[in-house]
Amino acid sequence: MQVIIFEDYLAAELKPVTLTRPALGVSMCGTNLYNLLKFKGFKISYIVRQYLRDFCAEDFPNHLLNSKDKMGLLFINASFPPVNRIIQQIIDLTAKKKPFLAESDSRVVCAFFPEISFDLNKFDERSLTNFLREQEYEFLEERFPLINYPFDIIRYNKYYFQENLQELIKGFKEREADVFVGKNVQIHPTACMDTEGGTIVVDDDTTISPFVYIKGPVYIGKNCKITERASIKDMCHIAAHCKVGGEVECSIMEVFSNKQHHGFLGHSWVGSWVNMGAGTSSSDLKNTYGEITINYQGKKIPTGMQFLGCIIGDYSKTAINTSIFTGKIIGAASYAYGFVTTNVPSFCNYARGFGQVTEHYLPAVVKTQERMFARRNVNQTRIHVKLLEDIYQMTRDERIMSTDNLSF
Repeated sequence: MQVIIFEDYLAAELKPVTLTRPALGVSMCGTNLYNLLKFKGFKISYIVRQYLRDFCAEDFPNHLLNSKDKMGLLFINASFPPVNRIIQQIIDLTAKKKPFLAESDSRVVCAFFPEISFDLNKFDERSLTNFLREQEYEFLEERFPLINYPFDIIRYNKYYFQENLQELIKGFKEREADVFVGKNVQIHPTACMDTEGGTIVVDDDTTISPFVYIKGPVYIGKNCKITERASIKDMCHIAAHCKVGGEVECSIMEVFSNKQHHGFLGHSWVGSWVNMGAGTSSSDLKNTYGEITINYQGKKIPTGMQFLGCIIGDYSKTAINTSIFTGKIIGAASYAYGFVTTNVPSFCNYARGFGQVTEHYLPAVVKTQERMFARRNVNQTRIHVKLLEDIYQMTRDERIMSTDNLSF
C-alpha cells in the first residue's frame, strides 16, 4: 500500500504556520505527519502547494508513483495531526480491502481505494478532494481530528503528547526510569529529569546544561542545547538545532530557533529561524481566566481554550523585554519590539508602543537569512531566497492594512 499525504485548499489558510512549510511538516507530539508515517514503514507521496515543492523536497522526499499500475492507495489530509493511535486506526481499516472515505468539517480527512489508477502529477490541493469524492466508497461515520486553525496545533499537541511518545521511544535507550535518549546525549548531573507526569525523550547530540529542570512529557530534538537553569515543562516539543533557556511550557519550537535567555513561553507555536530576545515573555492566560478569542483573518474566533500564548512565523525576531499579549499572531520575517498588543503582519517592524509600524523590506530579510544560515553552517541557496520572495508577495495585503487594524 502506498500513502499519499495531500494538502487541501484550506492548508494555506493556517498562516503563518503553513506559509513557509507544508502542513505535513508541522511539528507536534514529538514528530510530524510525514515522519510518523515514515516511522511506520510507508513509502510516502504527497501533494503540496506549487511554490513549496522545491523547498520541501530535501526534507521530505516525494516517492514517485507508477501511474500505469493499480495499487492500494491511502490518502491522508496533511492537516491531520500526527497521532499514532488514530493513524493506526485508519491503517487497520485498510485491511478489509474495501474503499472508504471520511470527512470532518466538510474536509476530506482520509480515503482508501484498494485498486485505483492515479497520476500524482495531474492533481493539486484544490482538485484532489473532488476526485476522491467522485469515487465509489463507504462513508465512515467516525469523526477524526483536523487542524483548522493555528491554535489547534497547540490543542492537539497537549491532548496527544504522552500517548504519542510511548510509540516514538522505540529505538531510544532508557537512561533512567522513563527518560529515553539518543546517541551522544550529554545530561549534566545537576539536571533534574521529572517523569512523574510523563516521558522525557532527548534525541541525538543534544546537551542538557547544569541545573536544568525538565518535566515530562517532553521531546527535545537533535543537536539542541538547553541552557543552564532552564525550565522545560509539560508537552514541550523542541525540534532539532534549537537553543532554549528560561521557562517554556506546553509549546512547540520548530528547527533552528533560539530562546536562550530568561523569559516565559507558554502554550505557543514558534516557527523556524526565530530568535527571541532576552526577557521576551508571552502571556497565555487572560486576567479574567476566561476563554481566549483570537483575531484571525479579519474575524474573532473563540478558541475554546483557557490557555493560549502566541503563534510566531518563521524568521521573526523579538527585541529584549518584548511582551506578547495572549493569543497574538506574529507573521513571518517580522521584528517585534515592546508590547505586542495586536497581531503583526509578515515582513513588518512592529513597535506600536512607540508609534511605529513599518515594512521590513525583502532585501534586508534575505541578507539576515544569509547571516543566520552562516552561523549554523547552512548554505543559503536560490530555493531559500525564492521562498522568501514568494511569501513576501503573498503577504502584501497584510501590510496594506492600516496600523489601527493589524490583524489577519
